[in-house]
Amino acid sequence: MKNFSILVLFFVLLSSFLFAQSYQWQLKQSGSSLGGPIDVEKFNTNNVYYGSGNKIYRSTDRGETFTQMGTNIPGASSVKSVTLKDDAPGTMVVAVESSPNDKIYKTTDYGQTWTLTNDEGQMSYFGIPVTQDPSHPDTLFTMIGVNFKMSTDFGSTWTTISSNFGPSNAPCDIEVFPDTNIILIGDNGTGIFRSTNYGLSWTQVFSTSGEIPTIAVDFTNPGIAWATKWGGGGGFLKSTDYGLTWVAQPSFAGVNMWGVHTNPNDGNEVFAGCYSCGSTWRTKNGGSTWLQIPISSSHYQVYITDSMSVYAAQSSGLYKLTSPFFIPVELESFIAHVIENKVYLEWITATELNNSGFEIQHSTDNQSYNKVAFVPGFGTTTEKHNYSYTVENLTKGIHYFRLKQIDYDGTETLTNAVEISIENYFIKDFSLEQNYPNPFNPVTNIKYAIPSGQLVQLKVFDLLGNEVATLVNQYQDAGSYQVKFESDKYNLPSGIYIYKLQTGDFISTRKLSLIK
Repeated sequence: MKNFSILVLFFVLLSSFLFAQSYQWQLKQSGSSLGGPIDVEKFNTNNVYYGSGNKIYRSTDRGETFTQMGTNIPGASSVKSVTLKDDAPGTMVVAVESSPNDKIYKTTDYGQTWTLTNDEGQMSYFGIPVTQDPSHPDTLFTMIGVNFKMSTDFGSTWTTISSNFGPSNAPCDIEVFPDTNIILIGDNGTGIFRSTNYGLSWTQVFSTSGEIPTIAVDFTNPGIAWATKWGGGGGFLKSTDYGLTWVAQPSFAGVNMWGVHTNPNDGNEVFAGCYSCGSTWRTKNGGSTWLQIPISSSHYQVYITDSMSVYAAQSSGLYKLTSPFFIPVELESFIAHVIENKVYLEWITATELNNSGFEIQHSTDNQSYNKVAFVPGFGTTTEKHNYSYTVENLTKGIHYFRLKQIDYDGTETLTNAVEISIENYFIKDFSLEQNYPNPFNPVTNIKYAIPSGQLVQLKVFDLLGNEVATLVNQYQDAGSYQVKFESDKYNLPSGIYIYKLQTGDFISTRKLSLIK
């Protein structure tokens, strides 16, 4: 029995070793990485972007080959972050290391021209200076010194939200929890800071004498985030309460960790890397077990597009994870369009291997998904196939659909979600939404809905109860409405204001914050 146990243990260890060896990182584009220089188009994941030195490289074949995009970025010595505007191909914001000030540039023509939008000071040397709000893609955040800044026009202009970040002026990474006002910052030498009011004020929630190089938010499991530690004993942290508390992962004690990212379609899959120990780690079960995968040179960023497209920015360039296990159904496209409140889903496969079929999943919050139907696949084929499915009887609002591709052996792969909007349906209740953006300067939008024709009044008051603006005072038919509030028209100073919707017996109020 003892010999049998030893034999079983041997085969388990051998299997783990062979499994780990089947995954390899391959250098796809030489370069000098820094910060977080990788981004991938949301609606066409074949297009991958990588910043190195003063150049942006672009791949149109899922990171297999790269060519320089556009012209050199003026004055840049290193690209620290690349942020794509997913609904406008060719538009991106890049943060670069430069002298005497670090800079933020924007392009709308694939880098043929670069517009300087920020030139105020130094950003952290190793940091990822610009982060996108996942719920509001035109909203970006950055930090220069102790000044926390926001842009609501995708990097064209920047407004200082707060200057009370804490004792450190060397931020490393900013992350935003979707559909919340919660923002996290990891810095160099102090720890992790948290804001619950969109950056107006900050509380330190984790202390360290080392650096917090990267934070990753889980988009599919609410409240979960990961953070790496370099120096101060090293290590790897996990939070399950929106960054309020952090627990060290015991397997990484003493390891100087750097990059971390979660699969946007399945937060149970996480990749992380150490700075200079030559390894990355992958989990597919939320951190219960980890697979160690060797990698060359010093590590900065890991980026997961999906389970079969993972990239790493190393000191020597961009690497892509390869494996004989990556034998996917090749999905050419997945789209949705609406006609008379019916949603028509269409997708095309270029090849299929062992494909049992596709489970269609639906969500109204892009987090919790339910099965709608199952469409059988064609098994194994090298021919192109077109699929379609129609969904009816959806309520008004934003809806999300994705596909779960299922092999005959039970292996599953999720696609990115497609988003559609249903506009026409009977409004049952009154509603007044939170203005966006908030805080704002000088323009914000207020949305509300009424179920029947009413005299509608929408007014703004200061905290003393004085009326400062009347935005609506008229009869309106049933429907959804959006009103633009331009503070400059009313000569208003910075501060907190109350806006009130009154129609018939319905009264609702909310707060808004003007920052100049």
